Amino acid sequence: MGKNRRNILKRLMLAFLVWLPIACVFIGPQEWNQERGPVVPHDSFPGDCSLCHVGNGWDKIRSDFRFDHLKETGVELKGAHKRAECLLCHNDRGGLKAAMQRGCQGCHADPHAAQLGQDCQSCHNENSWVPREQISKHARTRFPLAGVHAVAACQRCHPGAHVGRFGGLDPSCEVCHSKELVRATDPDHNSQGWTKDCQRCHIPTAWADARFNHDSYPLVGEHRNKACSLCHKNNVYAGTPNQCVDCHLANYQGTSNPNHTTAGFGTDCERCHSPYGWSGANFDHDQFFVLRGSHKGLDCSKCHKNGVYKGTPTDCASCHINDYNNTTNPGHKAAGFPTTCETCHNETSWQGATFDHTAFPIDSGKHKGLSCSDCHPNLAQPKTFTCLSCHEHNKTKMDDKHKDVSGYSWTSSACYSCHPKGKG
Repeated sequence: MGKNRRNILKRLMLAFLVWLPIACVFIGPQEWNQERGPVVPHDSFPGDCSLCHVGNGWDKIRSDFRFDHLKETGVELKGAHKRAECLLCHNDRGGLKAAMQRGCQGCHADPHAAQLGQDCQSCHNENSWVPREQISKHARTRFPLAGVHAVAACQRCHPGAHVGRFGGLDPSCEVCHSKELVRATDPDHNSQGWTKDCQRCHIPTAWADARFNHDSYPLVGEHRNKACSLCHKNNVYAGTPNQCVDCHLANYQGTSNPNHTTAGFGTDCERCHSPYGWSGANFDHDQFFVLRGSHKGLDCSKCHKNGVYKGTPTDCASCHINDYNNTTNPGHKAAGFPTTCETCHNETSWQGATFDHTAFPIDSGKHKGLSCSDCHPNLAQPKTFTCLSCHEHNKTKMDDKHKDVSGYSWTSSACYSCHPKGKG
């Protein structure tokens, strides 16, 4: 019988322990749980107990009970304080006034172990302990929250966050992201010694699309967005050469129009090419021979025969000797014209040549519009050119006809006095 009695007592005790927390849950804001000990002294309360209590017991409060805390005490209850049980503050512990003077700490133990100071209102309010404006508050620390850090759970970085512990963390990337560092194999970060200062390449938004400050060799044009391994072979980054030919020697050797190798072109590719593509190379030809008029746009091979570029002559006759020899109106070679073609011709066209005839002006009168052969029969060029060279007269007749002309003499200069050049 003793054993059975002990079993019954154990079961009752177990039932009581299970029921007790449930019973506490149903105790109203103004109701009293006897397990909490003596109630607050009622010395200053009205003598009419029925104003607050119901029935013969002291543990039931009237359902229509209302207490104007601001009016009666001068302290307004807000938020969660308004919904709290009276006895949470008014109990046998005493010293309520002193506790109120201490602020939040007077009633609420600091879960942060004094790590975050005593200004609870900076994160909490009276409605809830849930902190407010964590992101903006965190910006005042040495690690502002941005990108994916702003949406991460606090305990991801603060293991003691569930019990209010937040201080004393190292903000270095590698402290939290050691696993990502191990997985970073393209390129291999560990073998390169890239184990710190992740922010040099990465941003808080994501690990992907890392950006390295490549100012030592600006990546523009076709170099932009290329895989690192195209230039950094075998995962070697230190000491990578940065000359064009170091990566593009095969392009240099394979170019046939013109053939760079046979022509002896230098490997300073940037003289003609840009990072935006091999096509459309632009060589500064002005250093050697300015390409204007008909020369502009010609294929290189027109002047540079057999792929030879060095030593190409720049005088007109070197390329245009056939034009010179075959010209018949007038025949340049037969007339003994010099091969300084630019004296009469320009770079736009062979036609419309202009000769400076100032030695004997023919820009007016009957001389204007004459063919060269009218004055230069058989392209003969007299050493001196006077009126009498073309306008031959019988000297005897001319002397007789001009005997009364003052100052007459048998010279061209005499003719000009009465026959201005170009009019007769």
